[in-house]
Amino acid sequence: MMKISNKVLGHFASVVATSLMAVSMSHAATIPEGIAAFSKVVTSDVFTVKAKGWSDPAFGDMGWTHSSDWGTFTAEKGQTVTIVMTAADKGIHPGSTVWYRGDNDTAPDNYVVDHFYPQNANFAKFGATDEGDGTKLGNIIMKYVTHGYDLDKNTVTDAALKGKKDNVAGKLTLTFKAPYAGTYMFVVGGFNPDANITDDAEALKALHNVNVKVTVK
Repeated sequence: MMKISNKVLGHFASVVATSLMAVSMSHAATIPEGIAAFSKVVTSDVFTVKAKGWSDPAFGDMGWTHSSDWGTFTAEKGQTVTIVMTAADKGIHPGSTVWYRGDNDTAPDNYVVDHFYPQNANFAKFGATDEGDGTKLGNIIMKYVTHGYDLDKNTVTDAALKGKKDNVAGKLTLTFKAPYAGTYMFVVGGFNPDANITDDAEALKALHNVNVKVTVK
């Protein structure tokens, strides 16, 4: 029988311990810097996002939680919801995803699952904990509703990400009927910015204003 040295065993134990830590830490949830609460009274806000906040090839084309901006609203089942996003700089093409946070979502609504998010899928974490102090939060269950991005003068056409045209570069409108009654959460970020922005490394670090209006009828 082959003997395994203590050094090898020690290394193996270290790897196992590191893996277990990664699994444990993967339950930690994060809080976006700001979440705008929309209502019948408060229908508009200015979001600040990064040029590739909604989808970045450098990070597997996923969205950046803290490079995007977030909002919430409530709706009754069947109500028509319209979210209009207009970037101050037309070279910033907004992308947005909407999720539903229902009865099974037991964690506080100011938490989201991770520092990265999928644009076109459910976003869930069972037994989530606060990434800072480890406080047990419950379950974060964000059920996918809809998504899309501004395709006007955008050089990338991605069927899976649902490019939308309205002949106005820098503007995106999502309209849908609420499939459930309750709280909805949505994210906004930039997707495939124009060359004058992507050619400038400092510009990619900058935040850009996107005027957001939410109506629920």
